Amino acid sequence: MKSYVFFFVIFSYAIINSQASSLRLFRERRADDPNETQKEFWKRGILMDIYPRSFYDSDGDGIGDIKGITEKSDYFVDLGVEMIWLNPVLKSPMKDFGYDISDFRAIDPIFGTMEDYENMLKEMHSKNIKVIFDFVPNHTSDQHEWFIKSVQNDPKYKDYYVWKDPKGYNSTGAPIPPNNWVSIFRFSAWEWSEERKQFYLHKFLIEQPDLNYRNPEVVKEMNDVIRFWLDKGVDGFRVDAIQNLVEDVSFADEPAAANSGITDPTLEGYYNHIYTLNQPETIVVVRGWHEILESYKDRFMTLEIYDEDVKVIMKFYGNETNPVSDFPFNFFFINKLSGRSDVTGTRLKSIVDLWLDNMPKGKWPNWVLGNHDRNRVSSRFGTDLIDALNMLVLLLPGTGVSYYGEEIGMVDAVISFEDTQDPAGINLGPDHYTETSRDPERTPMQWDDTENAGFSTASKTWIPVNENYRTLNVKAQNEASQSHIKVYKDLAKLRLKKTFQFGTIEFAVATDEVLAFVRSYEGSPTYLVVINTSAEDTTVDVQNGDVKLPDSATVVIRSSTGYQRGN
Repeated sequence: MKSYVFFFVIFSYAIINSQASSLRLFRERRADDPNETQKEFWKRGILMDIYPRSFYDSDGDGIGDIKGITEKSDYFVDLGVEMIWLNPVLKSPMKDFGYDISDFRAIDPIFGTMEDYENMLKEMHSKNIKVIFDFVPNHTSDQHEWFIKSVQNDPKYKDYYVWKDPKGYNSTGAPIPPNNWVSIFRFSAWEWSEERKQFYLHKFLIEQPDLNYRNPEVVKEMNDVIRFWLDKGVDGFRVDAIQNLVEDVSFADEPAAANSGITDPTLEGYYNHIYTLNQPETIVVVRGWHEILESYKDRFMTLEIYDEDVKVIMKFYGNETNPVSDFPFNFFFINKLSGRSDVTGTRLKSIVDLWLDNMPKGKWPNWVLGNHDRNRVSSRFGTDLIDALNMLVLLLPGTGVSYYGEEIGMVDAVISFEDTQDPAGINLGPDHYTETSRDPERTPMQWDDTENAGFSTASKTWIPVNENYRTLNVKAQNEASQSHIKVYKDLAKLRLKKTFQFGTIEFAVATDEVLAFVRSYEGSPTYLVVINTSAEDTTVDVQNGDVKLPDSATVVIRSSTGYQRGN
């Protein structure tokens, strides 16, 4: 394999003189903070997405749990991760693995107890690790007490969900759905209730009925849920599927999407979702949640939003006088890079510019490579690029977001249809399940080379462990002289320096093969990041770019293959 030149150099002097435009610079410095430390924890640390079912199994039942996460608290400390975001652990029938919640105030027994949660929070906080909870407001489980009573037309709960009469009846007397809206998981988004004689809306599974946020009582209920967990001590929320929260009152048919290439009208991608996504009322509801968080000390909220239009996403920041969230997740490294061939220096720069140039004044950026819903970074872009891409997201200005396993370069597993758990894959059947199943990126964490990768002592885990675990695991990489995890740890330490916490960014070089940028901050060392995105060794003259650079410098961090540090 060719060696790649992904490394950092530290200049022999502190400041770079440049006149780059403000759109190409980013600086966050608090005039009221003489010690120059980030007061907001979510600006300082790395946020790691933890899929609880797959992180660590403490009781040998084959499923990861809260005690398992607690037992691994020292791992986060050693890694340099200061925030963990837990995918749902609340009570659920698990039709969508926790995203169908039947009680917003209870821990599901699969993951443990409320006492386990409280112990985890205490342990994490004792080690200065913040805990972020998944908040799933768009829908509940069909087994939630609210929905059961809504089906029964209980006066209090009858309008807690989105109910509509049929458009009519077909020749056999079967009710016709109110419109052509489809579920994210395929087929109609409407399900008939024989008991109530109406359809209810479900943008996800049939077992996930949508809440009605035009009902003030629903807004109040969810406000109370947020307060419940804040009072319990949770440090913030990642809010799920926020674009879906409110629907247009016309309930009109949605038009087909132009040039989608999808010909099957039962699939979500066939339509342009002008009536079911990003309704203006959604912003109002989310702003109310942010106001609740502001009434507590040092709390945080981020939003899940997938949209091609950067202007739509930026609305979910709000502005300095009317904030909506601390930041919406930046998924452009996911959405706009379809594979290895897309990863070029010019492409990466354009994505960074797109976010920074459109971000509202005074707001904070973030960078995401992968998560529990997307194929793993190493599988999308190549195992040789994992160090380079980790360097990119962890040392750009803003908050770096990682998905567990990215620190060791985990790849997607091959999961048979018989072992498939994800309804998104099961709904497409054995011939097409791999097109949408999220199971390959959700396999158990690979801790060592023992049975089940050290994840569980069970005879069978909830989903198979990736077969490569005997060579790709945390223990092996910690013991190796060079490895992905060692690069990650060095990055986590480096990003805490003032230059990366507060400094400017300037691009020195951006070609199809190379991206190079400089981070600098007055009175602190200046760093150059050079990333080779090509599949070959590349020579680049970084002094021939737009930024003045010295004649020599020292390698501080490099990829796990490449030039030695200290050269």
